[in-house]
Parts: sequence; C-alpha cells; structure tokens
Amino acid sequence: MFISLILPAALRGETKQDKSSLVHWREALPSTSDSELDRLNRAFVQLANNSRPAIVQIRVSGPDNNQSQGSRGSGFFIDSEGYILTAQHVIDKAKEIEVRTADGQRIAARPVVADSQLDLALLKIQSDRELPVLSLGDSERIQVGDLAVVFSYPFGRESSMSLGIISRAGRTYPDSAGYDYIQTDAGAYPGVSGGPVLNSQGHVVGMITMASERGNLGFAMPVNLIKRMLPRLVKGEKLVWGWLGVQMADISLGQAKSLGLYPAKGVVVNSVLPGQPAARVGVQKQDVIVAVNDIQVDSPRDVTRLIGGLEAGRMVNLSIMRKGKPIRLTVPLGVKPESAKPREG
Repeated sequence: MFISLILPAALRGETKQDKSSLVHWREALPSTSDSELDRLNRAFVQLANNSRPAIVQIRVSGPDNNQSQGSRGSGFFIDSEGYILTAQHVIDKAKEIEVRTADGQRIAARPVVADSQLDLALLKIQSDRELPVLSLGDSERIQVGDLAVVFSYPFGRESSMSLGIISRAGRTYPDSAGYDYIQTDAGAYPGVSGGPVLNSQGHVVGMITMASERGNLGFAMPVNLIKRMLPRLVKGEKLVWGWLGVQMADISLGQAKSLGLYPAKGVVVNSVLPGQPAARVGVQKQDVIVAVNDIQVDSPRDVTRLIGGLEAGRMVNLSIMRKGKPIRLTVPLGVKPESAKPREG
C-alpha cells in the first residue's frame, strides 16, 4: 500500500497565482553619467548616421534578364549628381543594373566606365535631388591598428556596418596601377564587394573587392589608386596592361643556396616564353628576379602585380641574380595574351 507524500496546494495553504508574477528582473535606470564608452558609442552612431545614406545596394540581372542568376553587391556615392563607385566584377556581363538607395528607392543605373584589371567601375543614376556622398581620404596614411569601418549590403540584405581594424596597410606604387591590398578584419561576406572601408573620420580609404573564404577578412583596393586611375578612365583612355612573358615560382632555400643567393629573396624564373618581351632582352630560365623598378619582390604575385599595373610599351628595369652575379635588364612591356596562365607575368 502506497501513500502520497505530496499534499494538494489547497491543504498547504497556497492559492493559485499567475505564473508571470514569479518572474522578476531589475529595470535599468536612465544613466546620469557620461563615460568614455558612452562617448565612443555616440561617435559610432554618428559615423553610421553620416555614412549610411551614401551606401547603395547594386542588383544585376544576367543575360537572360533573370535577377536570381545575376549578382548583388554594394557601392557608394562619390558625387551628389549620382555617380557611384563599385567593383567591376559586381556588374560584369550585366544586362540591367538596379541601385537601391538607403531610403529604399529603386533606380536604374548605367555603367560609365569599368576596368576588369583594376576591378573598378563607375555607375550613374538619374535623380532629382542632391545625393549624399562619401569623401575620399588618403590610403597612404593608414597604419596597422587603425580603426576600419565597412559599410555594405552583405548577402544582398539590409545595410550593415562592420567594425574592425586595419590588419595590413596596402600601398600603391608610383606610376603604376599595381598595389597591395588593404586587409581588414571587419567582416566581408557575399554582397560586400564594392563597399567602402572608412577610417575614424568617415573618409574612404579603400573599396572591398575580395574576401577570405570564411568571410573574416576583407581585402580592399587603396583609394589613392582609384583617385589616380578614375580620371583617366572617365576621359576615355584605353588602358592596355603590360606583360613580361615568364613563368615564375617562389624560390626555396635550396634553390637560393644552389644559385649563390644569400639571403634567400626574389622570384625564380621557371621558363621564358618564346618571342615574348622577357625572351627578347635575354631573361633566362633560373634567373632570379629580385626587384622590378627598384622595388623588391618576394613572390610571383609581387611581380605580376607590379608588371600588370604598368601599361604595355613601358620600359621596366629588372634586377636579376644569375649564377650569383647581379645583372640589370631593361624590358619594353608587351600585351598580355588571352591564354596567359595565372603564374605567368
């Protein structure tokens, strides 16, 4: 025989209560102080309020006019009459381009200029009002650790602000469209391409053109390059980019030792393509390119970036180590063939 040891609530002298009355919390009181964090918070809010109106979403329909098969990216106004900067790959092969402004307007846009090598495009919309703009800053003044703010439309959704720092300060090269990417840990996801990177003053120092696979790093074109090349594109100048005609690889410690190169530096030439500019001036297999126009190079990417940022016909000085002896060759750059492989430059 079993006897219940739990008494009904009525016998315990308890009455039914609304369960919500058993939940308690402390209500926050309005702050009467003004801390450094409060001031920092207001600065971020002000930066967002000042910048977001100039950020746009770009939607592109593909050749069959199907928007779902197109792409979505970001851009920003640089002129109150409706000129927008974005990445060229956002609008590549677009049949129609639609811009959505921060206040929800949907406006057709037309490309003004675009260059795939630079990954830069300028769009234009028609508007009967003066449009908000972002000011272009100086990318040569940024430093690792500087505040970086990215505004964009990630995943093709609502406008977003991401905060981080400059992880690597990109640089540009004199008389060249070659550059090193600005790297930031302010998130970069699909749809962010074409979005601006701002400094703490709200000035554009770069434009996102690439992201890491996980989206935790963004890579931006320095704004100083944009300011240098955009006027030439708008004037209608046709930019034909240069080409050496070599296949390159990183140099190993073993190769450096066998070639008499210490300390290890430069890029080893694996092969020289017949009839191309490098072959015509005597560049040889196993030459080590240590500098291009007196700028030291440490990877095939460095050489490709520097050469690819110069126009065909330009004269380039190559500093080369050949069997332990330094030589210097001057090469007139040719035009890059359509069939060029990624590690050819």
